[in-house]
Amino acid sequence: MLPTLTTPRLLLRPFTPQDAERVEGLAGDARVADTTAAIPHPYPPGAAQAWIATLAPDFEAMRQITCAVTLRDGGALIGAISLMAWSDEHARAEIGYWIGVPYWSQGYCSEAAARLIRYGHEAFGISRIVARCLARNPASARVMVKLGMQAEGRLVGHVRKADRFEDMLLFGLNLPGRSRSP
Repeated sequence: MLPTLTTPRLLLRPFTPQDAERVEGLAGDARVADTTAAIPHPYPPGAAQAWIATLAPDFEAMRQITCAVTLRDGGALIGAISLMAWSDEHARAEIGYWIGVPYWSQGYCSEAAARLIRYGHEAFGISRIVARCLARNPASARVMVKLGMQAEGRLVGHVRKADRFEDMLLFGLNLPGRSRSP
């Protein structure tokens, strides 16, 4: 069972079926969908419930960790954060996230990401974190840099979003205990 992780302002907890309506409301905002390659717009009715149903089995199978990002004060759900594309062999995972528009530019994403990275490293020995964002999403790139990630490349025309191909920026972070080949 995924534990609840805390930060000074946030709780990162497992999603519950009761979160589906809030997820659809926040992720269904066109501005949120526009910041990521993964969230569709319009957000399909029932998609959040189906997605939430996959999260516990994915964690149990060690495929990914996905947490609801909630405020410690009041418990409002404000977004989601994941460690995905998990590889035990390579001690690596990819971090992904979205935050609802009313909570943008308040440091919540960086705070949640730092805590989830620490959990993945301490609990599972993940020593390499990778991330990617749409090249036209400088806010997400700033989160990655704030986490200490280094820009590692650009995938040109890598994803199709709203009938256009978009570039993705790649970032990476080596955590303590990871050695590099000479």
